[in-house]
Amino acid sequence: MMTRRIARELLISVVVSIAISPLAAFAQEATATTLTAAATSSASQSQDTVAKPMVFDVVSIRPAKPGARGGDLRLTQPDGYMATETIGITILLAYFPQRSWGRDRVQGAPAWVDQDSYEIAAKVSDADLPEWTRQNNLQPEQKVLFQQMLQSMLADRCKLAFHRVPGSVSGYELVLGKHPHLTASTPGAKLPPGMKLSDGGVMVDSPSGAAEEEMHFYNTTMAAFVEYLPRIAGGRVIDKTGLAGHYDFVLPWADQNSEHPGAIYPNDPDPLSHWDFNSLDLRTQNVKTPIDNLVIDHIERPSEN
Repeated sequence: MMTRRIARELLISVVVSIAISPLAAFAQEATATTLTAAATSSASQSQDTVAKPMVFDVVSIRPAKPGARGGDLRLTQPDGYMATETIGITILLAYFPQRSWGRDRVQGAPAWVDQDSYEIAAKVSDADLPEWTRQNNLQPEQKVLFQQMLQSMLADRCKLAFHRVPGSVSGYELVLGKHPHLTASTPGAKLPPGMKLSDGGVMVDSPSGAAEEEMHFYNTTMAAFVEYLPRIAGGRVIDKTGLAGHYDFVLPWADQNSEHPGAIYPNDPDPLSHWDFNSLDLRTQNVKTPIDNLVIDHIERPSEN
């Protein structure tokens, strides 16, 4: 029987497989300044400061053996990154949160970008290892060092250049009712073991065999809550509650007719509807949220090792 945690993570694995769909069919004309992948990592720096690109110390990229399947991601190597994947997947990993992947996030790519798989083995330097180790314990969207190193690798080995164009994606807004049922966290209180959130809070899932499926949040801000929700929403979630405090609360499963409580599948038109936000006097609203998509201006097959 499917466990709660495996059922919930089913969505993640299917999102990865969807992202492997052809990218080349979405070529689009636009006029914008061409950016290289390496330059993008320093876009937020002042004009008088040149940021040092974050790079892997050693990188090997080889064509995968015949029959190898892309999307075999292993992101938690203690000293680097190993994967068998297409360059298209690598681009998505380098520039977008995994919960916002979609067919049109990368446009104008030649067919091989999506079709040909490569074996990638990359090691971080001794100097970067402490920060790499720290970020490995974070959620995927918080692994900034990992993304920066992938961006530098793509610029160096594939000569990637691109520009961005505006787009939109289906998502949610989290809004507040009149009387939210949230308990203010006690400062300095000891937190139970669980999934660490970006604000220092913790999410604890129901144990296997529990009578009810529910998620317990401790010392959690609404900003961190909406960062977590794409794991069960399959799309972006925006915080519109206006709350800035830290709270303890429980989000129960509401669908009593579900064969596998906690399981959300990609073809579900409204995955958050299965969770009882009303018990917290919170609501989720379907919206189109603005995003930037990436259009390939130039890319080459990975250079030889």
